[in-house]
Amino acid sequence: MIQRALLLLLIFFSQTAVAAISFDQSLLFHAKAEQAPPAQHADVTPWMATLEKADSISLTGGSYWLVMPTLMYDRETKWAISVRNSIVESLDYWLIGDDGSKQDSHSGYYAPYEFLFDYGREVELNYGVGYWVIVKLESRYFSSVPKVELKHLLDHKRSADFEAMAVMLCLGGLIFIACYNLLIFFSIKDRAFLYYGLYVLAYFFGWALTFHIPAHLWAYHNLELHHLFFISLPIFNILFYKHFLQLPEYSPKLWRLSKYLMWICILALPTSIYLVSYTALIASVLIMLWIALAITCGNVCLIKGFSPARYFIFAFTCLLLPAVIILPGNLGLTPDFVEYAELATLIGGTADALMLSLALANKIKLLSEERQTYIKTLGMAWEKAREDELTRLQNRHAFDEFLQTQPFGKEVKRDEDLILLDIDGITLVNHTLGHHEGDCLLKFVAKQLKSICEAHERVRLFRIGGDNFVILLSMEQTQSVLVQLEQVSNAFEQEGYRETGISYGYASNRDAKDASDWLRTADKNMYRHKTEKRRVKQAKLNQVMNDNSKSLDFI
Repeated sequence: MIQRALLLLLIFFSQTAVAAISFDQSLLFHAKAEQAPPAQHADVTPWMATLEKADSISLTGGSYWLVMPTLMYDRETKWAISVRNSIVESLDYWLIGDDGSKQDSHSGYYAPYEFLFDYGREVELNYGVGYWVIVKLESRYFSSVPKVELKHLLDHKRSADFEAMAVMLCLGGLIFIACYNLLIFFSIKDRAFLYYGLYVLAYFFGWALTFHIPAHLWAYHNLELHHLFFISLPIFNILFYKHFLQLPEYSPKLWRLSKYLMWICILALPTSIYLVSYTALIASVLIMLWIALAITCGNVCLIKGFSPARYFIFAFTCLLLPAVIILPGNLGLTPDFVEYAELATLIGGTADALMLSLALANKIKLLSEERQTYIKTLGMAWEKAREDELTRLQNRHAFDEFLQTQPFGKEVKRDEDLILLDIDGITLVNHTLGHHEGDCLLKFVAKQLKSICEAHERVRLFRIGGDNFVILLSMEQTQSVLVQLEQVSNAFEQEGYRETGISYGYASNRDAKDASDWLRTADKNMYRHKTEKRRVKQAKLNQVMNDNSKSLDFI
């Protein structure tokens, strides 16, 4: 896919060499308001002698005559003359032939268009006729050195249509990317998406004005706005990569430099209105500084371990390559190295926008992974907070949380009992054998209770504190579990824990008003059971003592 795209671009940028005549600017003169071109072919040379020679076209604007001789050796008569490579406010074409013919037409930024995004005009040139081609250019600034070109009409239409298609595809891609990222911002409130969306919108409006979209659609002309959007590009992009690259954390010094450049751009915004002649140069300088600084920031953050910065670097490389070729020409330092420099820059900028979108998508992926890790960690912490560390049973927090979801009284759909258990004699174990043995007793009880609960369906077991345990089960299961609890209590002595056992009490959820009442009722019943056990034990002890006393009396 990429190879095909590059092939199409190569074909397009090479089309200008086919059936085209490009003129140099060797006959360049300053133009004055009162001057007019000659009417006859023979009068052109004397007329040029009255003009003031110009060394070059100043990018800060002016009025110029371009005079170029040509002799037609092509039998094709339908041609198109155009000036490209720069915005020109006013253009006048004259073709004066040695056969006595004269053609003239007006074009430029404010004139109606014959071709999309193009100042071209259709002309007729006859085979074997010599012509003087005279072009008058007037503009408050030139974004680059204008170039005059004659092409076969069909070739010019084809290249103009191809250029228009490429422009519309790029602009359509930009507006889609901008809207998509703004929608993401409104969804997740990440400012990186907001500033990136505004950056792409500024890029869209800047290039839409450059290719005269408002002029074509609504006859809207405002030269002062053209570079306002281009100067704003570094502002929104710096705010974007501050958040995206986390620049203040990774490189405070580069963030300070970025802030200085951002404020310079903010201060330069009024120049697009009040210094129209210099605004193209100012914008070119600021954009060069911004691209260099942005790539530096991306590389520093990548070196320091921020992996999404690699997409950021790729994106600005797409912008840097055409910028390195085109911006020096915009500053008048070098001639333009490529045909259709503005379109090449737009394509590079669109690729930059696409790559930055991939960078943001990668950031969303990382955020999603971090979120999943956080959720997993939080889940583990939540489970750990609900688990008793010693016995690995669910704790009081889990118990209270579960009871909040349970109905009571008349609202009960499933009759359940709450069995509250207490370990008798654990305080004596702690005091005589040590707390380690007390913990072992708790773990032994937990193991036995867990074994009982696992043998029954839908039974829950909690350790709610100290030596207290809770079993939640259906009413039908209660008697079976109580029998097993007695067996566990009797097994304590076999484990070496004398004078210990289990006391329990239970209550029904249908008889309780709420969770507290349910637990309180089970607690009362447990202490009744504990008291009864003590009474029985004391009675047995008294009986033994009475029997021993009678035996002694008999002796």
